[in-house]
Amino acid sequence: MTPIAQARLLVADDNPDNREVLIRRLRRLGYTSIESAVDGQEALEMNAAAPFDLILLDVMMPRKNGIQVLETLNAEKRLETTPVIMISAATELDTVVRCLELGAEDYLPKPFNPALLKARLGAVLEKYRLRAELRRHLARMETELAEAREQQLSMVPTEFPAIGGATPVEVHGAMRPAREVGGDFYDAFEIVPGTLCIAVGDVSGKGMPAALFMARARSLLRATALLMAGHRGMAPMPDEVARAMNDELCKNNPFCNFLTLFMGFLDTASGELRYVNAGHVRPYVLPRGGAPYELVSPPDVPLGFEPEAVFRTGVLTLGPGDALVAISDGVHDMEREDGTIFGRPATLDCLAGAVDRGAAALTNHLMDAVFAFGGGAAQADDVTILAVRRA
Repeated sequence: MTPIAQARLLVADDNPDNREVLIRRLRRLGYTSIESAVDGQEALEMNAAAPFDLILLDVMMPRKNGIQVLETLNAEKRLETTPVIMISAATELDTVVRCLELGAEDYLPKPFNPALLKARLGAVLEKYRLRAELRRHLARMETELAEAREQQLSMVPTEFPAIGGATPVEVHGAMRPAREVGGDFYDAFEIVPGTLCIAVGDVSGKGMPAALFMARARSLLRATALLMAGHRGMAPMPDEVARAMNDELCKNNPFCNFLTLFMGFLDTASGELRYVNAGHVRPYVLPRGGAPYELVSPPDVPLGFEPEAVFRTGVLTLGPGDALVAISDGVHDMEREDGTIFGRPATLDCLAGAVDRGAAALTNHLMDAVFAFGGGAAQADDVTILAVRRA
């Protein structure tokens, strides 16, 4: 309960005898910080200047009665932080009911019963103490989640310079978590000069547990690929990286999280893309001047799902002007309020309308189409898109 010595109370009653009786009884109960108001208007002015922990409010008063005071406090949203207990005579109970409907917490009948007075004040103050604590806790959580979202978004690249060479490569990605933090990620980085790693991953589950597992997986991807390349002096095979990541993600995984992952190593000079699909949604290939299609390959199991799982490397060649778009399943699963989903056909149609655009235009075009389809419906899953195009 709010410490008795610190609780600030306001007694608002136009009858001086009633005020004096109530103030004396409050002091006997241990409340020491008590002020009084002679009518509703004065009570409002005093509370606006320095909000009270509790107002004991008479129903019938000049200038502003109890109903008018409550209407004002309610309109100003002050009842969220300052509770009100009505003071009433037996003949005013109908008005008291109206006051309770407007937001008053309780009422005290006249004449005042000491035991009832103590119980009702204690209950109201304790409830508001708990509400204030909950508001502080929620505000702290919102701040921490906002900071966590910024930290997570800072983990994925936001600048995508064209990678030079005989045939430059353009890369662009975007991600929109469904909650404050999410389980998707994308990445694009050079493993060795002339070999670009592109990846899109999707962690099982939602919220903070998925976000922490995502951070672990994304860091593991970079560390594994770069360490292997540094040790050998050449890019490893994608299935080797996937196997090493899987071994690590299966360890210390008490909540049985797993990661679907599309990962490819692109030789920027030849256009050869070696890739592995660990249970992930199929990416789309956009041939220059042709119709987009899904990159069909037998999917392997997700990472962190099965110890000692076997992964296979597939090969695709991207010619000059060809593009590849990797997505998370949040693209296909974007849902309208009527329950219809965006799906694969709409994804293919959208990409067909942007088949010759640059990587950034491709990503933005598909992202805009997905969210335009969803309209105002709540986003159920993270949406991630990564596009790479050879010049």
